[in-house]
Amino acid sequence: MSGIMDEFPERLIKGIIGESEKDDVNIVIIPVKYIDREMKGIPDLYEFQYKTNVETITSTNFDALIVAADIIGCLTTEENLKKFMDGLKARGIPIVLAASKMDEYPGVMFDNKAGIIEGIEYLVEELNVKKIGMMKSYDHNKDVAERYEAFKEMLAYYKLDLDPKSVITTNLSVDCREDCERFLDLNPDIEAVLCVNDDVAKTFYAAMKDRGLVPGRDIKVMGFDNSISGSMMTPSLTTVDASAKNLGKRVFTMVRMIMDGWSVGQTTIPTSFILRDSFGSFLDKKNTDDAMLNKNNLDKYFHRVFFKFDNISKQEDLKILIMYKALMNTIIDYVDDHEYSAERVAFLKTKMDEFFKTGALEYTDADVLLAYVERIKAAIMARFDDYERKCQAYETFSALLEKIVRTLRDEVVEYKTSMNESIYTLKNMVEDSLNFNHGGDESYATIVSNLAMFGVENAYVYIYDRPIFHEQGEEFAPPKKVRLKVAMTDGEIKVIPPEQQFIELDHLYDNKFLPTKKYRMVQMPLYFKETLYGFVLYDLNDVSFRSGDFIANQYATVARLIDILGQNDRLRTGKLDKRDI
Repeated sequence: MSGIMDEFPERLIKGIIGESEKDDVNIVIIPVKYIDREMKGIPDLYEFQYKTNVETITSTNFDALIVAADIIGCLTTEENLKKFMDGLKARGIPIVLAASKMDEYPGVMFDNKAGIIEGIEYLVEELNVKKIGMMKSYDHNKDVAERYEAFKEMLAYYKLDLDPKSVITTNLSVDCREDCERFLDLNPDIEAVLCVNDDVAKTFYAAMKDRGLVPGRDIKVMGFDNSISGSMMTPSLTTVDASAKNLGKRVFTMVRMIMDGWSVGQTTIPTSFILRDSFGSFLDKKNTDDAMLNKNNLDKYFHRVFFKFDNISKQEDLKILIMYKALMNTIIDYVDDHEYSAERVAFLKTKMDEFFKTGALEYTDADVLLAYVERIKAAIMARFDDYERKCQAYETFSALLEKIVRTLRDEVVEYKTSMNESIYTLKNMVEDSLNFNHGGDESYATIVSNLAMFGVENAYVYIYDRPIFHEQGEEFAPPKKVRLKVAMTDGEIKVIPPEQQFIELDHLYDNKFLPTKKYRMVQMPLYFKETLYGFVLYDLNDVSFRSGDFIANQYATVARLIDILGQNDRLRTGKLDKRDI
C-alpha cells in the first residue's frame, strides 16, 4: 500500500481485515508510499525511505501479497511500475491486485464507467450542460484510464464536442494546482468538469475560489471515490461512490481462493453516482419535484440516496427497501390527499422511526440524506397553496428533518470526542518519548509503552546493528539480521537481552516473541533524512489510520536520539565499538 492515513487505503484495509476475520491468518500492512514521486516535481521529504519496506517482502515472510499497484505507481511511468511489479513477482509469492489491472496478475478493480455514465447523463439530460471537460490521469493507470474512456464514450453518445484543451492530464493527488489553473485558463466557458478523483476535485475547488468562481453555480464539478472530505467540502462534492471496503472484501476472497488452490482472474465491483451540491443545489431543480413524489420512481431515488447498497440479496437488505417504500408511500399519500390530522402525522413519524431502525443510515452519508430530505420538503411545500396547510406541512417535515439531524449529530460528536482524546494522547507521547538521558536498550521500551496509550497491545522495535545511510535512487540491501530491541506482546513489555536480539530478516513475523494468536499490524520505517535506524511493527487500529505517519516520525526521532546518546555513553566509558567507526 502507498500509506495508511488516506481514506481510500484505510477503507481498503478495513475491508480486507473484516473479510479475513473468519480465517486463521496474520495480516501485515507494508506502506511503501509512491514510486518515483520526485518525477512529478513533488517534494519527497525523505519519504523514499518507505520503499525500503519492500525488502522485507519474501516468500518466507508472506504466503500471499495484495498490492495496490496503481496507487503506489500513480506518479511513475508504466515501465517503472512494471519493473516494480516484476520485482515482487520474482519473489515467488502469489499476488492479487487491488484497484488495479495489469496483464498476468489477478485482481479486483472498480467498474469505473457505471457511475461516470450516470453522472454525465444527469448533467446533459437534467441540467442541459453542453461543454464538459476532464482532469484525467496518466493512461498507464488502467483503473483511472477507464474513467476517461467513459467520459469520451458519453460525449460521443450525446454528440458533444471533445475539445483537446478541455482534457488536462494530472496526477492523482492534491498536488495538482498548476494543472487546475491551466485548465481554467484554457477553458473560460466550461460548464462542467469531471475530476479523476476527489483529491483533484478538492484542488480544483481551491483554484476556482481564488478566481471568485463557485462550484455548482459557475462550473459543475464531479469527483470520484466518495471520500468523507468530499462530502464535507463547501459546496458538497458530487462524486462516484467506489466502495474501497467492499473491494477489500472481494480482494481477500480472491486470496482465500488462491490459498485453497483455485485459479483466479480479474473481476470488477460496481460504482454509483452520488448527487450533491457541486452540480447545483437540489433546491434549484424545480423540474424534479414531480419525479421525486412519483411512486414509480421510488427504486431510483432509493438507490441514489442509499448508495452503499451493492444489491438486494440479504433478507435484511430487502426489509430496508420495503420499509423505505412504505415510508415514501405514506408521505406521497399525505401530499396527494391534502388531508391533515394529528393522527396522520403521528403515523408518518412512526413509519420514519421504523425505517431508520432497520439501519438504513449505514447505507448513505449525512450530506446526501439531508439534501434529499430538504428536496422532498421543498417539493411538498410547492404542492400546497393554502397558507394553513403549507404551515402544517412545514411543521411536519421540519420535525422529521430535525430528528434525522439529531441522529447524525450524535455520531459526529462521538467521532470528534475520539479525535480530541487522540490529540491529547499524541501530545503526551511526544513529551514522554524524549524523557530519558541514556542510550541503552531500555530506552526503546519508551516507544512501545507509549503505543499502549493508543490501545496497541503488540509492538516490536527492530533496529539495524548500525544505522544505514541510504540516499534517494540507491538500491537498498538490508542486512540479513536485525536486532529486536524490545517487544510488547499482549500488553507485556520485554527488553530483549543482547544475546537474543538478532532476528533473521526472513523471520520478522513468526519469531518466538510475536503473538501466538492471529494479528493485524503495520510496519513503519524509522529514519532521519538519509539515515535508517530500523522499523517498528505494531497493531493496526483507528489511531494508526489517523496518525500513523506522525507516530512513526516521532519514534524515528526517538531512535535517532537513542543512537546519539548510545555513542556518547560509549565515548564517555571508553567502550567504542565498530558501530562508532
